[in-house]
Amino acid sequence: MTVRRPTLLAAGALAASALVAATFSSFAQDATPVTGTPVAATPVAVAQAATPQAVTVTPRPAHIHVGDCTNLGEVILPLTDLVPAVSDPVGQASLATTAESSYTNVPLPLADILAASHAINVHLSPDQISTYIACGEIGGSVDANGAVIIGLRELNNSGFSGIAFLQPGIDGLSTDVSVFVAPVFGPAG
Repeated sequence: MTVRRPTLLAAGALAASALVAATFSSFAQDATPVTGTPVAATPVAVAQAATPQAVTVTPRPAHIHVGDCTNLGEVILPLTDLVPAVSDPVGQASLATTAESSYTNVPLPLADILAASHAINVHLSPDQISTYIACGEIGGSVDANGAVIIGLRELNNSGFSGIAFLQPGIDGLSTDVSVFVAPVFGPAG
C-alpha cells in the first residue's frame, strides 16, 4: 500500500468560534516591525506542495483465531491490517518508537469472544502471511468500562510485541478491537 502525504502541512489552525487575544509581530515591506493585538481570527490559506511524496507502508494482517497462541485454530474474525501513522514527524520523533495500529468493529459480542478460547495473531505481511510476529490470548480481567486489555508477545524472534484493547461496541452486539504493535526496545536513553 502506498500512502501519499503532502510535503508541507499547516502548523496549526484557529477555531472559528474562538477569538484569540495574543500579541503578534509582523514585518512590513520595509522590514519595520509592526505589533498589535488581533480582534478576530482570520482564516489563512496555506499552499500545498504540488507533488506529494510517496511513502511505502507494509500492512500487517491480524485476525482473531480459535484456540491459543501455541495452537492457533481457524480464523473467526479478520481484523483491519496494522499500519504506522504516516505524516510529517512531530514531537520527539527522533527518540520515539513508532507503533503500528488498527481498529476494527467485529460483529460478535465481547462476552461471546470471552466465552471460548480465542487469540489475536499478527502476521509479518500479506506476502508472508505464515510468519507470525505477535500473539496474545484473549482473556483476563474486565475493567470498569467492560473492556479487556491483553498483551501480545513476540513470536519467531520478530522483534515486535504489543497490546490489544477489546471493548463492547456501542450497539451491544459487536466488539471494538484496537491492536497495537511496536518494535521491542531497550531502556530509554
